[in-house]
Amino acid sequence: MGAARTLAAKLLQAMLRYAPEEKRAWVEAMLRELDFIEGEWPALFWALGCTTAIFRECLRGWGEWLRRQIANLLGIRPIQEENKMNSTGKKTLGVLSGIGMALALGVVAFLLRNVIADALLAVGIPRTMWSHIFSVIVPTEVIVVVAAILLWRRNRAPVAVGLLVPALLMGAHVVVFLVSR
Repeated sequence: MGAARTLAAKLLQAMLRYAPEEKRAWVEAMLRELDFIEGEWPALFWALGCTTAIFRECLRGWGEWLRRQIANLLGIRPIQEENKMNSTGKKTLGVLSGIGMALALGVVAFLLRNVIADALLAVGIPRTMWSHIFSVIVPTEVIVVVAAILLWRRNRAPVAVGLLVPALLMGAHVVVFLVSR
């Protein structure tokens, strides 16, 4: 057995050790199938593909577990059957109203940027990119995220999601801007 095939076997054996119980039979089958792959490198690439598939399947379960843990931490009750009967229109309206509120706050912050910059100049802080980010963008992001968390805790998830969409887009815009400089 060559180095590539040995690495492939060790990779699948590691997945067998760390995979959840319900996925282990699948990993064992993949480990047995490794013997039938011809060639060292094809065996390694096949094992990498298997590992990716197993990892992706495990992430789905871990994601659901993490979502439940965060919901418990934030005090969000599980959705009851009667809550599942909410119409799509109401949820859509909630998301759109959240987006509208976040955009309105962003527009107000944008319009106040010169007032804020002048106030900072009055106390001796020069007008720079960083003063703009920390005096306009960061407080706006914090306000939107705090409002989204409060709304989420009050079972207003669609509005909270609507608030977070523009906030995430604005945050991504700032990150891309800073990385491109």
